Amino acid sequence: MREFEAIIYEKLNRVAMIRLNRPEMMNALEADLALELVEAIRDAGADENIGAIVLTGTGKVFSSGGDLSKLMQGFELIEGRQWLKEGYRQIMELTRVAKPVLAAVNGYAVGAGFSLALMCDLIYASESAKFGMAFIKVAAVPDCGALYFLPRLVGLQKAKELVFFGSNITAAEAARIGVVNHVYAEDDLLPQVLKVAEQLAEGPPIALAQAKEILNASENLSLDTVMELEIYAQSLCFQTKDHREGVMAFLEKRKPEFKGK
Repeated sequence: MREFEAIIYEKLNRVAMIRLNRPEMMNALEADLALELVEAIRDAGADENIGAIVLTGTGKVFSSGGDLSKLMQGFELIEGRQWLKEGYRQIMELTRVAKPVLAAVNGYAVGAGFSLALMCDLIYASESAKFGMAFIKVAAVPDCGALYFLPRLVGLQKAKELVFFGSNITAAEAARIGVVNHVYAEDDLLPQVLKVAEQLAEGPPIALAQAKEILNASENLSLDTVMELEIYAQSLCFQTKDHREGVMAFLEKRKPEFKGK
């Protein structure tokens, strides 16, 4: 794999750690950073030794969102549409990867930076973190799936409030309304998130991947369809060595050792 410049990519035991590393730009999602992020996600997804992925930022900011210098150049309608479609196709890799993705929000996550966190499966934040749908302040609408993910977490009325006003909220408020899973002291954020990621990485990969896929699709499906998908996924899990190992470990009162088979 080539050397990265806009991110820092590390493999810590069975956890892939990806740090957005453009602190001078407040980790804005400029083209090089976005492409490197997607490349790292794909690498982690294909690596059988990796069981979970952690995404965070360097410095005092998780991500300030879109690259405003790029937006200042302006777009023709068709050009802008194609640019956004290609960007969406790439960045949605975060939702497609069949492994848990954890956001460790270390500071401001605003605009598309907030959207980026929402694409992750779990969101953890430091006490100093701030979240904001800042798009309205530059006369734009939330993108990168935010208008899909946000109301699913907080409900339609609260999502409208966050989008219409674009005000920042604290990590504590984000946790209260269901955006953030847990808030940690600043120095504890990464150690605690890595601990959670390691726990997930030791879990059964096939079962986790099946559960993630169905949960992500469930909002737009009927109960009958979800139950059919559950039956298919459960039948698949029943055939795995991991399932047998889990049952045996439970009966023998020991910790299971899952192999992804």
